[in-house]
Amino acid sequence: MRTAMIAIWNRELLDVARAILPSTPDLKQRFLAWFDSQPEISRIRPYAMAELEKALGVPGRMLGPVLMSLGWTRHRQWSGSGPFVRYWLPPSS
Repeated sequence: MRTAMIAIWNRELLDVARAILPSTPDLKQRFLAWFDSQPEISRIRPYAMAELEKALGVPGRMLGPVLMSLGWTRHRQWSGSGPFVRYWLPPSS
């Protein structure tokens, strides 16, 4: 059931990305330029949304659709001792 909900949310985010991206092409280019400027070792690690927001100076609600359109995936690390941690992983290619 959780997987079905995530799939629905992913489809909704992709729809939002398709609606937003034509009006904000520069954000995608800015993100790619920033990501390409990172050291190679940094390009394969998980990123917190707060870290990406700080680097680009835009809210996460605008970055999420851009990340999904570039093949990034959202993940959660569940913990029995406290709240879960959310992070984004770059595409593996």
